[in-house]
Amino acid sequence: MLMCRFMIAGSAACVLAAVGAHAADIQGHAASYQVTVEKPPENTKVTGQVSTTLSKACDGWRYSSALFYTIERGTRGNVKSDSFQEGMKFTEALGGTTLQYEGRYHVGGRGEEASGAATLGADRSGILDVKSDKLPRKVELPAATVLPIALRGQLIDALSNEDPARARGPFSFRTIELGRFYVSIDLTLARVAALPALKPPAPRVGSPLLQKRAWTLKQTSKTLTEWMESTFELHESGVITRFTFQRDGIVWRADLKELNTFATPQCGG
Repeated sequence: MLMCRFMIAGSAACVLAAVGAHAADIQGHAASYQVTVEKPPENTKVTGQVSTTLSKACDGWRYSSALFYTIERGTRGNVKSDSFQEGMKFTEALGGTTLQYEGRYHVGGRGEEASGAATLGADRSGILDVKSDKLPRKVELPAATVLPIALRGQLIDALSNEDPARARGPFSFRTIELGRFYVSIDLTLARVAALPALKPPAPRVGSPLLQKRAWTLKQTSKTLTEWMESTFELHESGVITRFTFQRDGIVWRADLKELNTFATPQCGG
């Protein structure tokens, strides 16, 4: 789930206004995670690491993420090892209407790298330009598309609603995937029970960013089912402290092990 991989809903869901502005007080931070697999397949060994950064400038948000993992399958003398790299970085304007990005997906050192921009109009429809070393393309984005950081802010606003019925969700969005496929996707997020504690427990991280409210949500997508499915814990500050994700039929879990805070810039005329 890294909130970019991490909607207009029907009567059972809370419909969010597709606007970039939001009241959520998201805080800049850098996070690194311990990655585990509770039940790896037989004769399979896995390792992984995840890190993310989110910082605010006077003109927008800067985000980056890196996921590295290795899967070894087989028995002694007949082991196949695959290494994977997923990474992205982007700058999103504070108004939530433009975004410039770079992304990569490599398996064993080979894969696709892409860069480009997303631009949204007044109705939040627009174009995702994909400059790729494999398949350059332009992707149409439908009305009510929400860019990633604007989405996180709108989600926190919805969860914080004083009306319990509206805060309960589920919540639906239309956004973009920038980790591998570079497409328009639907997302549905529903509140669920907290993820169980790890055994042995994950490191305890103390930070002012983790002292307010937090919610556990399950993310699903009809567009990219397994790739986007995730359960994650989101704090009011915008920090994600733990999340699950699926790769190669394996359910992985990432738990926060280190968190650093970035100062909010003082901007003015």
